Amino acid sequence: MKKYIAALLILVMCLSLYACGGSKATGEIGQTYTSNGIEFTLNYVEFTDAMDNWGGANDTYWQPLPEDITGADRNRIANAVTPKSQDDTICVISYTAKNVSKNDKTIDDRGTLDYDNGYTYSDGGLTYRVSPTGVWSDIPNGLSLKKLKEDAYEFRAYIIVPKVVATETDKSLTYTLFGEKFNLR
Repeated sequence: MKKYIAALLILVMCLSLYACGGSKATGEIGQTYTSNGIEFTLNYVEFTDAMDNWGGANDTYWQPLPEDITGADRNRIANAVTPKSQDDTICVISYTAKNVSKNDKTIDDRGTLDYDNGYTYSDGGLTYRVSPTGVWSDIPNGLSLKKLKEDAYEFRAYIIVPKVVATETDKSLTYTLFGEKFNLR
């Protein structure tokens, strides 16, 4: 009887720990992970009120625009992506990914931001760099990566979020990409 009670107590403790703790953020920005046949590295996650939207062979496409733009670069502001509401901001994400599985894979993941353990955001856009010196191509339906190819691509995504997500630093903020959770604060 004591064994049954001990086993029951252990089961209750395990379930309690699982319910309270959930999964912890383990990913580190800059490290490489493999999940479901996708090898990826999260390069950066940043917040901005204006994101570069000039296409072509532009290294800064879908990156935050600096606030102190001057001269000819000020033309970029006219083409910038900005939130529709002054209460919102843009989360800009960069990651590199390649297919390491035995099947073709479609990359369509912008990831998900989780603010304050339950406010989740994932609406936005996704683009990829066609080649290291090539142009960017927006991919609303994802990019199919063929099996047995060594090609890794840089992907950039953005997610529109309320400004409080970026500014309220005492609340938790995690980012999940391909099942790997990254603690942003």
